[in-house]
Amino acid sequence: MEQHCFFFDIDNTLATWPDGVISDSTMDTLERLRRKGHFVALATGRLQVDALRFAKRAETPDFIADGGLSITRGWEIKSMEGLDHKACIDYIAQLELKHIEWAVTYDNTLRRFTPYEGVLDWAPSWDVFKTIHDKKIDYREFPDFYKLYVFITPEEEKRKDFQFLTDQYIRYGDNCILYEPMDKARGVRHMLTVYGMPTERAVVFGDGYNDLSMFSSDWMNIAMGNAREALKKEADYVTADCDKDGIYLACRHFGWI
Repeated sequence: MEQHCFFFDIDNTLATWPDGVISDSTMDTLERLRRKGHFVALATGRLQVDALRFAKRAETPDFIADGGLSITRGWEIKSMEGLDHKACIDYIAQLELKHIEWAVTYDNTLRRFTPYEGVLDWAPSWDVFKTIHDKKIDYREFPDFYKLYVFITPEEEKRKDFQFLTDQYIRYGDNCILYEPMDKARGVRHMLTVYGMPTERAVVFGDGYNDLSMFSSDWMNIAMGNAREALKKEADYVTADCDKDGIYLACRHFGWI
């Protein structure tokens, strides 16, 4: 049997969201893949330290995080990048001029920093980040921008005069949009190169909009049954839902386990 490299998104692919439970079926499938000699890794938009929690549960010491811009191999961070630094500084300057509140995660910790006290009252119930308020912080001194939160309503988002940092963002809880790196295919290619695997041996599983950045004609793309319709349209195969043994059923269908 040919060996393959498997890359699994986390939320609503590997684990149910927001409780983060990895089913027994999925855990058994990951172990069976490894026993067959396949390479198993995660590929997520989560911050590296956040992804690490799931990597430990899934027993995958190699994983891609930060939307493809951080690489961890053997539990060790090999590289980690954030959003375009100058672009973020210029964008926050524009937000300041328009009195739009913002927050930033600039290091590999589950924290976001903001000069706005009102942000302390905002947090989705499922959010694991701690908000740190410091009215004296200077965003121009941030070393990196791993996540940039902009606090606007859906109505404000649709205004023609509202400027976006990039066209790649997600709505994150109430009245907030989140910018984070989205180039998962870059991380997949890096891992394939490191382990000397041809691109056609890669298999990726996903469900969300950011997984569009991981789907490629160079490898097998599998969408979960609960995936966004836009992702299903790009998939080579659509399996069952995350919580209905989707990963197991796909791997059995293709004879990988």
